[in-house]
Amino acid sequence: MKTGFVILAAGAGRRMGGVAKCLLELEGRTLLERLLTHLQPLRGPARHDLVLVLGHHAHDIQAHVARLPDELAPLCVINPRPEDDTASSLRAGLRALAHDVKQVVVLLADQPLIDRADVQLALDAFTARGPGIHVQVPMVHGQPGHPVIFDTRVRSALTEPLQPSLRQWRAAHPEAVRLWAVDNPHYTRDLDTPADLEALVRENRWTWRWPG
Repeated sequence: MKTGFVILAAGAGRRMGGVAKCLLELEGRTLLERLLTHLQPLRGPARHDLVLVLGHHAHDIQAHVARLPDELAPLCVINPRPEDDTASSLRAGLRALAHDVKQVVVLLADQPLIDRADVQLALDAFTARGPGIHVQVPMVHGQPGHPVIFDTRVRSALTEPLQPSLRQWRAAHPEAVRLWAVDNPHYTRDLDTPADLEALVRENRWTWRWPG
C-alpha cells in the first residue's frame, strides 16, 4: 500500500522567538534533515510522495532543502495563508501528494525525537486496525500526538469543495477514528518554547544552535 507523507512546517514559531523551528540544529543536523533522513527508507522515490508545507520562513527553509541530498528532498508547497489553523496547510499538502497514495502520514517539522522506528510502528498499527477505522491518532497518556495516519477516504473528504478540517471530520465520524494508546513520548514531544528546547538539550546532552 503506497504511503504518502505530509510534513507541516508553515508556522511562524512566535513562542520560540519568531524562528523557523525546523532549522534548529541538534548535533550538527537540522530537525528537518533528521526527520527527512528517517523517512527516506519509508517513502516512494518520487518527490511528490513526500510534501513539505511551508508558509512563514518559506525562503529560509527552501534554501536549506536545496542543500540537502536529492534522495532526501521533499516537494515543497507554500500555504499562502499560514496564519490560518493547520487545516489549510494540511489541505495544501494533501493536494500536492501523488494521486496513487493510499494512506497518508502527517508529521510536524518540530518533532525532535521521531525516528524511522516510531513511524514504522505507527504504520504497522494502522495496518492492523479494525474494520471501519479510517484515522489513527497516537495517544500518549491521554495526550494526542503525531504522526496521524488516515486513508484515501479521509484524504478525499479533506480536499473536497466543502473542505472540512481533520478535526471536524473526526468529530463527525468518531466511530471511524482509532485513538491509539501507546507509551512512546516521541509522538507528543515537540518544541514550542525556549523551555522545551532547554529541557530537550539537558535530557539528551545534545549540542545545538540556530543557523546564522
